Amino acid sequence: MTDQNQDPHDDVRNSQAAREARSIIKFMIEHTAYGGFGALVFGALVLFFDIGGIYTLAMSSRDAPIFIFLLFFGLFVTFGGISLGIGIMTMGGFSDDDRYRDERTRNRNSDDRN
Repeated sequence: MTDQNQDPHDDVRNSQAAREARSIIKFMIEHTAYGGFGALVFGALVLFFDIGGIYTLAMSSRDAPIFIFLLFFGLFVTFGGISLGIGIMTMGGFSDDDRYRDERTRNRNSDDRN
C-alpha cells in the first residue's frame, strides 16, 4: 500500500536527476529538429532546381520514392548530427571562463606554495 501523503519531490520521476535527463533529451530533440528542418529545405531546393540532374534521374526510375526517401534520410542524419554537434559544442561551461580556478589552486595548502 502506498502512502497518499507522500511528498511529490520524493518521487523518482520528479527527482533532480530525472529533470536534468528530461532537459538533456529535450535539448537533443530540439537541435536535431533544427537540423531536420534544414535538411528538408536543402533537399527540396536540390530537387526543385534539379542540381546535378538528381530529380530527373530519380523520376526516370521506377524506384523514385526509395531514392527520394534515401536522399532525405541521409540529409536528415547529416544535418541533424551537425546541428546537434554544434548545439553541444556551443553550450559552454565552467572551463570556458577565464576566471575559472580548479580545485588544486583553491585547496592548496600554504606548505605547497614553497
